[in-house]
Amino acid sequence: MYRALYRKWRPQRFEDVVAQRGIVTALRNQIATGRVGHAYLFTGVRGTGKTTCAKIFAKAVNCLHPQNGDPCGECEICRGIDNGSILDVVEMDAASNNGVDDIRDLRDETAYTPSACHYKVYIIDEVHMLSTAAFNALLKTLEEPPAHVIFILATTEIQKVPATILSRCQRYDFTRIGPEDIAQRVEYIAGQEGLELSGEGAELISRLADGAMRDALSILDTCAGVTAKIDADVVRRMAGVTDRSYLFHISDALEAQDAAAALAQLAQLRQQSVDVKRLTEELIAHYRALMLAALPGGQALLSGVSPEEEKLYLEKGPRMGQREAIRAIRALGNALEHMTRGSDQRIELELALFSLSEPPQQVAVQAVPVARPAVPAQEAPRPFASAPVKPFVCAPAASAPVQEPSVEPAPMQQSEPEPAPQPVEPPKAEAAAPAEEELPPLPEEPPVPSEAPPPWDEPAPAAPPHPAGQAQRHSDRRGLGGRIEQDRLRPPPALFCRQRAGRRDELSAAKGHSPLCPPRE
Repeated sequence: MYRALYRKWRPQRFEDVVAQRGIVTALRNQIATGRVGHAYLFTGVRGTGKTTCAKIFAKAVNCLHPQNGDPCGECEICRGIDNGSILDVVEMDAASNNGVDDIRDLRDETAYTPSACHYKVYIIDEVHMLSTAAFNALLKTLEEPPAHVIFILATTEIQKVPATILSRCQRYDFTRIGPEDIAQRVEYIAGQEGLELSGEGAELISRLADGAMRDALSILDTCAGVTAKIDADVVRRMAGVTDRSYLFHISDALEAQDAAAALAQLAQLRQQSVDVKRLTEELIAHYRALMLAALPGGQALLSGVSPEEEKLYLEKGPRMGQREAIRAIRALGNALEHMTRGSDQRIELELALFSLSEPPQQVAVQAVPVARPAVPAQEAPRPFASAPVKPFVCAPAASAPVQEPSVEPAPMQQSEPEPAPQPVEPPKAEAAAPAEEELPPLPEEPPVPSEAPPPWDEPAPAAPPHPAGQAQRHSDRRGLGGRIEQDRLRPPPALFCRQRAGRRDELSAAKGHSPLCPPRE
């Protein structure tokens, strides 16, 4: 049965792992010195060797004849792990087994000792897909597992793993593989498979892989299914990209503000079944190379390009300028973000190209005025600015008003500022004294004769005698603590005031004058 190239050429020893020297050295030293941990966490982008290193580590800790931390690959343990006959190494996919019941089953299995190996190794791939309850069920076992159990967790999204899991593991970050390392590995595998791979084809594959070795081997496997002679044209056709000269055609049209030519080039590429999203990514990388070429000393940062393309970048980059390249990268990045949300990819790219064909909008910068000597301008007269402040005086309406000299406004001078108006002091209290003496005296209230007692001093009328039964009930009511009869007979306070006012009116009418007017002389 045919096996894919990325499975057939998976590294079997640590020394075969590409571009992860630091991690490989640390793992080999732990195995060689016997300082093996109980939990490991491998994180990084896809195709960088996380699961591969986990399988090599599982074989190395159980190998009967290890060689400097590497498995020998010859003993029965190594062969049994490779062909899957030994069940002490368990590889679990957390994307499909992400429930709490799956973790409980795994936790129950850890109580049993390994059947053939020294360690029982559990490799949990895509561990970030576990549910919250599954993570909580794994915490205690991951913190204090049995002495014969080792956990290796692998994930591509480390930010989704809880901090309680991170604190219990040794973390190793896998970096992207460089284009040079990928091209070298792809050429070696192509030679072993009897394929004729050109250098330009290998460079194009390494650039399209974007740091993932598995993607590079998948592209090579796709091209090998068409022909045994693989060059750059075959790779472009099978990977869905064309010659990179179209990138320069689009950028030249945008630089000349020819939107029609740029959109026509896009329509031609789409007619050739070129993926619009990948085309957008290629344009972003193209403008990045132009930006680096325009940067002083940025030539060393140009990687993954052919010598002919590097010459073109160094020629066109300084002419375009960094500002225009940055604007194009931002516009294409926004279009790529909108494509991921489900919008029409072609329309988003056309809008981005049309906006780049227009000249950039100039931001109006306000000029700073030159400092000049201050010349006081003539101020317009303000109404009521020089009006005198008249204090409020309590005086009768008949008295003559106090006349005060009017203060005329002083003429304004151009060189001197206008003085603030001085507050007018209020007149002294002696000025109002004569006016108060002229007020007529208030009428005096006529005295109430003593022979007529006020109504409230009159004795209350004697109550009629009550029958014996009523007197008994009356005494009982008074004995209960109330002065009911006296409260009933006592007039309310408002009645007192009305009786007193009525008495005063009667006396005033008897003397022949109104109670509201002063007495007649």
